[in-house]
Amino acid sequence: MRLRDAARAQLIFSFRKILKPMIRILLRAGIPYQEFREVLKGAYVEAAVRDGIRGHQGPLTRAMISDYTEVPLADVNRFIDDPKLLAPPESTNAAVVSEVLFLWCTDPDYIGPYGLPLELDLEETPGKNLSTLIFRADPSANPKAVLRDMVEWEVVKPVGTRHYRATARTMVFTDVLTPQALEYFGSAITDLANTILHNIRSDVGHKRLQRSVIEDELPDYVMPEFEALLKEKVQKLLNDVDDWISSNKVHWTEPGKLVTTGLTAFHHIAEDYDFTPLSSYIERRKGDTPAAWTSIPKDKPRVGETPTPE
Repeated sequence: MRLRDAARAQLIFSFRKILKPMIRILLRAGIPYQEFREVLKGAYVEAAVRDGIRGHQGPLTRAMISDYTEVPLADVNRFIDDPKLLAPPESTNAAVVSEVLFLWCTDPDYIGPYGLPLELDLEETPGKNLSTLIFRADPSANPKAVLRDMVEWEVVKPVGTRHYRATARTMVFTDVLTPQALEYFGSAITDLANTILHNIRSDVGHKRLQRSVIEDELPDYVMPEFEALLKEKVQKLLNDVDDWISSNKVHWTEPGKLVTTGLTAFHHIAEDYDFTPLSSYIERRKGDTPAAWTSIPKDKPRVGETPTPE
């Protein structure tokens, strides 16, 4: 099914707007169009293989994927057969650091006088040290590596020779071209897109929180005051949510499926990233070897079309 001209125009324009800030980052990082084109090819192939072809019943072939996406068959085979091409990079410690800061600033056992987080050593104090917090956030983490990153990112400050003080409650990135900031960028944009799609598809009673207050006629000299208001109110809201989670965790004792969720001016529920190799979905068949001449003859039916009788 093809979109009507008006909807198609809005779709293309929307994606152009979405891509522009991302392309600015790519250009700043020195990644040219040819390299980004490979990213697009892989995304098209992965989406078609994992989600299927709309309206198609029965097993898929690689030739069908190529015909449907218009990605050359040789590229379809390449992305399916070589899992390294679509493999994710190694995760950073950003998520662990965020969780450690959350625990450090909300757990009553780690709060000292005046409600300030205690100064902690790495592992000398039994049962109440940074290593304990780090292992609570991620049992597989390397405490020394996490501490090194926290100090480098200036969310933790050394005090004396052995102790450390939390200088921030949340992670704030100052340079987008760091692995941690780019990892966060990808997750946040994905969560926002998934939340919007969920709300478009869902009935009124099942939509997630997604709210905006828009005023497009504020004088430019009001912007500093407006931004200060947003930072104050939103930070208070996020701190209230943090405190609510911390104080209620002790009551959530029944076993159940764990859901990754949060509030970033919109409520999101993260979708699990599928790491299953594409080759497990579609095996190579006889017709999946590209011929020397790969143009589509005019009389060749496309996916979902019926051949014209002679």
